[in-house]
Amino acid sequence: MTGTLAVVIPTRDRPSMRDALLDDLAGQSLLPTEVLVVDDSKAPTDLPARMRSRSVHVIRPGSRVFISRARNLGWSACRADFVAFVDDDNRLPVHLLRTLVQDLDEHPTWGAVMPGAVYRSRPDLVWVYATPFAPDRWSFDLVGRNAVRNPTMESSVMPTDALPNLSVVRRAVLESVGGFDERFPVSSTADLCQRIKQAGWEVWADPRVLTEHDVEPPGIPGYWAEHALGDAERFRLDVADWFRFQRRWNNDRRLFAARAGLHAVGFLASHFVALSARAPRRVMTHAVAAVSGIRDGLTSTLG
Repeated sequence: MTGTLAVVIPTRDRPSMRDALLDDLAGQSLLPTEVLVVDDSKAPTDLPARMRSRSVHVIRPGSRVFISRARNLGWSACRADFVAFVDDDNRLPVHLLRTLVQDLDEHPTWGAVMPGAVYRSRPDLVWVYATPFAPDRWSFDLVGRNAVRNPTMESSVMPTDALPNLSVVRRAVLESVGGFDERFPVSSTADLCQRIKQAGWEVWADPRVLTEHDVEPPGIPGYWAEHALGDAERFRLDVADWFRFQRRWNNDRRLFAARAGLHAVGFLASHFVALSARAPRRVMTHAVAAVSGIRDGLTSTLG
């Protein structure tokens, strides 16, 4: 295996998850040469003493930057040949990074790769195996989502059109496409994936290795909207990013704005169902955020 590996971890106000992930990285069969923790927490906490002798560097932006900017700050500060972007709510089996780097090492036409994911608290259930476009390209086919694990589907790689949660990307590819587009502050992995493909690279999901995603599993009311329920600004940006993505990659469609609005109804409705069940007092705040996000997503400048 050739090349060095850096890991970039964006994190905010979740020190226990951050530290658990850092412990997992220390036990990987392929150790990263650098770990960049980009922490924009409201009240940042120091790393535990046991981690201070490792090659872990903390970047504190000083204000909230959201995930796309955090990822760019991380990979720009390292010099490795491969960069793993790992959200702080992941727990890693020992060979995960080695497997993904080996995928890229053995396939020179691949620009990026993601693993499959299961729920940490329900490892028998799939969080997602891959995220290719649905046939109409307005949404993604979340392969295996919330189904019992299927050994057949874990035996080969799959195409994907987004890189949620965890991915490994060639540094040369990041440099050539300009990294994450910060005009998509929250949801930029699908846009990055499409730009990597547009540049001539292949992007794959490898569910032969599985990360454990430490999020609420099915059965908890509103589990699907856990990340945004308490954060109206994140929700506003997520909505705007969805419309921006559709404008960049679907804008040639007739009656685009009306059709985009119609297709947005599903994910907006599911968010407000979750909010009504778990935080009904926030419904109005999030409704205002949704309107603002739709407006910004349809009118903001895109290159």
